Amino acid sequence: MAGSDSLSGSWTGRFDYDNVAHGTPVSFDAVLTQNGNTIHGEIVEPNTFRPEATDTLLAVLTGARSGSNVSFVKTYTDFEDSDHPHYDGQVNETATRITGRWHFPSMSGIKGTFLLARTIEAAARKKAITAVELVFKD
Repeated sequence: MAGSDSLSGSWTGRFDYDNVAHGTPVSFDAVLTQNGNTIHGEIVEPNTFRPEATDTLLAVLTGARSGSNVSFVKTYTDFEDSDHPHYDGQVNETATRITGRWHFPSMSGIKGTFLLARTIEAAARKKAITAVELVFKD
């Protein structure tokens, strides 16, 4: 895995529920750090499901990457919960998008899809770095 395809950086994302009765799509922001195959990160999202919590939810993610496969667990920091959503996805060739599925292991009906995309600034930096690397490879 070349350094240019690291997932480290700023991302914007969205998760959707398979069953709209469980919730509407939720947009969020994430900062990811990839060190080898290990991924860590922080997520900020609007509170759409915990009436006793604040308007904004914070979460940390821990996971791994193997080639184009990514998996992580999102743990909300604002409240105690015994079940955390698991995410499994695929990274595109330019490491600018991750798409996949999420689910709660103990709640089989609560699941859906997700998308992560590098923010415009991060994507522009990545494109410039890739262009420089291509020049040096010739």
